[in-house]
Amino acid sequence: MICNKKNIAILVFALSREEEIKRKPFLKNSSLQSDLTAQALSIVEKTGLDYFVYNEQQQSGTGFGERFSNAINDIYKKGYHAVITVGNDTPNLNNIHLLKAVETLQKGHSVIGPSYDGGFYLLGIHKEAFHKKEFAKFSWNTANVRKDLYTYLESYNKSFSQLDFLYDLDHFSDIINIYKTLPFLLKKLRSVLQRILRTEDKTTDATQVFLSSIFSRIYYNKGSPSLTQ
Repeated sequence: MICNKKNIAILVFALSREEEIKRKPFLKNSSLQSDLTAQALSIVEKTGLDYFVYNEQQQSGTGFGERFSNAINDIYKKGYHAVITVGNDTPNLNNIHLLKAVETLQKGHSVIGPSYDGGFYLLGIHKEAFHKKEFAKFSWNTANVRKDLYTYLESYNKSFSQLDFLYDLDHFSDIINIYKTLPFLLKKLRSVLQRILRTEDKTTDATQVFLSSIFSRIYYNKGSPSLTQ
């Protein structure tokens, strides 16, 4: 289905700071989780689309797949024809990704923002392409979930486009890859990441070598071009 912008809504599916820290203890003594949430909401707001934030208080269901599927279905029940889902754990997500997602949906296609861990940081999908029960059965929280999504869309003969690969922040080790690709203009996030890398007790020898290199010279972003907010 080809839809216009007023029929597209964004779902920000993320845990509260308290719940996120329980799952990611390395965030405990920093403002990173709050900073990432604020950044994600700032990007979302600039699209001009309606958006809804679902943390654990709004989510319903027993497992991640069921909670995620129920949240998407809730947005369709509000009258929207398409939903773009994002989280708050992809620091390099920017307005270009969301604008491309909107354009793709308006052309009648689904859109996927793949993450390097086998999952996805963004999904744009139309109501008629969404089947809640099947969606909830994906291999959520594994490296196979994006493959499940591809198979699902192909089985319904639904065309889709793919955005740039980005890193999600799931583990302490992800911080290094995120730092290397984070635009310099996002100074606040870079500063917070630096502090975490410097103070984390579990820092490995390889991390120490990396830190020595980035803190002794200017590190030029080798990742794909990215606009800041």
